[in-house]
Amino acid sequence: MRKNQVGKKLYYSISEVGEIAGLQPYTLRAWEKEFTCLRPCRARGKNRAYRGRDIGIVLLIKQLLYEEGYTTKGVKLKLKNEPE
Repeated sequence: MRKNQVGKKLYYSISEVGEIAGLQPYTLRAWEKEFTCLRPCRARGKNRAYRGRDIGIVLLIKQLLYEEGYTTKGVKLKLKNEPE
């Protein structure tokens, strides 16, 4: 599954999002705790259900942290001040 396949489904599992973003599920779980804007809903009990918007946020956070060199605090400020 690749980035261009986002939007074909309504919900994605944490493993699918990890595959799309090139991240481990434990990273996504840690980011949920760190970034308040990343809150996937829960489906079937405790399973996370990511929507297209959530995947977009994950990809943006990854870009800001890994490619643009922002700190975690810097990413939080950027997301707060520039929500789009």
